[in-house]
Amino acid sequence: MPAPEASAVRHVMWRILPLLFAAYFVAYIDRVNVGFAALTMNADLGLNSEQYGLAGGLFFVGYVAFSVPSNLVLARLGARVWIPLITTLWGIASLLNAFVVGPHSFYLVRFILGVGEAGLYPGLLYILTMWAPERYRVRMLMLLILSTPFSIMVGSLISQPILLMDGIAGLRGWQWLFVLQALPTIALGLCFRFALPEGPSAAPWLPQSEKAWLVAQLDSERQHRESVQRFSVAGALTNGTVWLIALAGVGINAAAYGLILFLPQMIHQLGVSAAMTPLVNAVPFAAAAVAMALWSIRSDRRRERNWHAAIPAAISGLGLVACAVLRDPVAIMVALTLGISGVFCYVAVFWAVPSAMLSGPAAAAGLALINAVSNLGSFVGPYMVGWVRQVTGNYSLAIMALGLGPLAASIVAASLRSARKFEQD
Repeated sequence: MPAPEASAVRHVMWRILPLLFAAYFVAYIDRVNVGFAALTMNADLGLNSEQYGLAGGLFFVGYVAFSVPSNLVLARLGARVWIPLITTLWGIASLLNAFVVGPHSFYLVRFILGVGEAGLYPGLLYILTMWAPERYRVRMLMLLILSTPFSIMVGSLISQPILLMDGIAGLRGWQWLFVLQALPTIALGLCFRFALPEGPSAAPWLPQSEKAWLVAQLDSERQHRESVQRFSVAGALTNGTVWLIALAGVGINAAAYGLILFLPQMIHQLGVSAAMTPLVNAVPFAAAAVAMALWSIRSDRRRERNWHAAIPAAISGLGLVACAVLRDPVAIMVALTLGISGVFCYVAVFWAVPSAMLSGPAAAAGLALINAVSNLGSFVGPYMVGWVRQVTGNYSLAIMALGLGPLAASIVAASLRSARKFEQD
């Protein structure tokens, strides 16, 4: 690796990725802490499993509705303006979770939280296309997405002592959970405003030789993509490959969020105490983080995406389907861990496919569309799990149904070869 290339990539890794990681980290904390709060919050508010699942899904109604518009605004105003604004909005919405009084106010706050977070993930992916050369992109995507299992691990560990603050200043433990985990989100908005350059050419910390290499490399990759096919915003939004990737994401996200929001309650039902549930909840996500890191590095080294997405998605689906017939709690936890790990490995690899196809405003629109459509599954998954749990009294059939989504995504990933022509060898 030539010296300017190695040094430029290293600078991006240390200067840009920590900001993106931190943003997605706090977003996920604010998004999934409701799973730990539900251990006591549901009884306090009189929520049944179906109502809780509906609230979890309504987050994604706001998320889906505002994802594409939010990312188009980002492309126009720039990340240094837009990301701090939406970060502050969802931080305030997350704080308001502590003061809901029943199902209807809970529904409203979760919807507003979804609106605030709508532009973040596609926005971070769009920022990454402005900084990450293709041959390093899956590794950088992995480091960004690694914030998801890491946030759940950390959230699991810190939620336990926060829940024990029950009664301090007249607040319940679950209320303290929302308050203390929302404040860092609001503070992060200022960090983004002052620490993120608009692009490599504006980065004061990049030496001129590294800046020249990075700008030239990214421009060369953009020209190659556009020589194959130059997408307009409308073209990106109507492209068949983009829609297939998005539809595959529906099943992946249904499995991911159905598990994330209900896993603490699933673990508790296996006989784990409420005090130990957050600690046990961290285990599958720790395994997922390790698997995702190793699998993403392998994908980048081999410059292969389709099978590196298809294989873990298939393993995920089979692991979740197996939960319907397993009875031993340890075996069920192993199957759930395979399901969660496979989902994260798929996501880390397959998001590199549309980012290799699209550039400029078309990338902002296309990535946001994929994220928006995929998150229809994020509504369906939690609601379906809650409804099945309410009807049957257990989670077995719901987990099995969640497994069908990754299996379908595996078929799409294995068969979708048309995007390969956009990547430079």
